[in-house]
Amino acid sequence: MACPLCTPVNENVIKSNKLFRVILVDEIPGFVRIILNKHIAEFSDLSMDEYFEVMKEVYRIETIIRETINPDKINVASLGNYVPHLHIHIIPRYKDDCWFPDSIWSETHRSYKYETSQDQINELIEKIKNEQI
Repeated sequence: MACPLCTPVNENVIKSNKLFRVILVDEIPGFVRIILNKHIAEFSDLSMDEYFEVMKEVYRIETIIRETINPDKINVASLGNYVPHLHIHIIPRYKDDCWFPDSIWSETHRSYKYETSQDQINELIEKIKNEQI
């Protein structure tokens, strides 16, 4: 079975380097995923230098999301249960979003309309592309 993260289709890539690519996920405004460019399943498959580079990017993106769209909470997850290819979800959450307080993979509790503007998403993308923290 081919890995969908090794052979992506229609990804909205914001940034990439030798180690990973950062994509914007359309499901939730501001939802970002960091996908490793090599097919590995766990953080412990990375060298320590690679691990620190990925975690620095998680920290940087979380900070940018908080400053740009001001969610109530940020969820960071690396599951790999369906796709055993290391990738990290960075998900802005709101206290009254469809799933809160559960994960976005749970059943919804209510309807919710995101108030995040396209200008905020554009700013988020530009900061992820360019800003150093």
